[in-house]
Amino acid sequence: MTTLHHDLAATDAPRTPVTMTTPGSLGEALALLAGGQAAAVGGGVGHTLARQARRPPRATTLVPVASLPELTAVTWSDDHVTVGAGLRLSAVEADTRLRAAWPVVTEAVGSVATARIRRMVTLGGNIAAADDSHDPPVALAAAGALLTVRSARSTRTLRITDAADLRAGELIQDIRLPLPAHGQTGSAYEKFLVRGVWEYACVNVAAVVHLDDSGTVERLTVAVGSVTGGPVLVDLAGLRGGTVDSALTEEAARRAAAGTRPYGDVRGSAPYKSRMIAEFTRRAVTRAALRAAEGAGR
Repeated sequence: MTTLHHDLAATDAPRTPVTMTTPGSLGEALALLAGGQAAAVGGGVGHTLARQARRPPRATTLVPVASLPELTAVTWSDDHVTVGAGLRLSAVEADTRLRAAWPVVTEAVGSVATARIRRMVTLGGNIAAADDSHDPPVALAAAGALLTVRSARSTRTLRITDAADLRAGELIQDIRLPLPAHGQTGSAYEKFLVRGVWEYACVNVAAVVHLDDSGTVERLTVAVGSVTGGPVLVDLAGLRGGTVDSALTEEAARRAAAGTRPYGDVRGSAPYKSRMIAEFTRRAVTRAALRAAEGAGR
């Protein structure tokens, strides 16, 4: 275990002494986090420091966790893949086996900012920030991923949509993705950027289409980000049993726009974003359906 001491100065507050303690194992990290004013950091110290300003008392110990072996493995079983929360986005993006199973995830991860940032940011750090504009959580929500959350005293499972419910002393250990067991599955990710690649999305949409062996829609899932409380899973009950035609795509787009609450900001007004949610839902569902029909999503 390595410890460094810093003085972090804020513009409106006195200098605050901060200890950076690097654990040698996941157990050590959890013990440090259980001690009180400590925060796990991994591929995004800035998010932690920004939260400190909004949620006093401020952390006095920062615990880097991104390099812990327990958080950087990718393991496969017959029905799921488990991705360590400390894996860099660039490594997730480059995983060819994961791309074949869940292209929606690798597309979303690969769309984050720039290559340089993707080499620094971890998947767990991106999720734990609980920012409704982030790309990976939207795709992971559509894919049905679950989070394994650890503390010194317990282990629990959270849905991606509940990532903001992390408690003090907890960190994300891994992300578990189910693997489609039968039929054909296609998935796709779409986002609309008003400005450059480093900008947050105006809207982002992930779609997953499951077809049975006859080509009939067994299940359709759409998740929308950059909205209030995002990512949001759209209620698409009843959209099954037929084919992915223009009528189904339009209904999915209508429900996505009606079932989410976009907020107006510099990227667009709320009504404008609603129209964009509908448009990019059409695109995501169409591409996911094509992949499902071609067998490219699994």
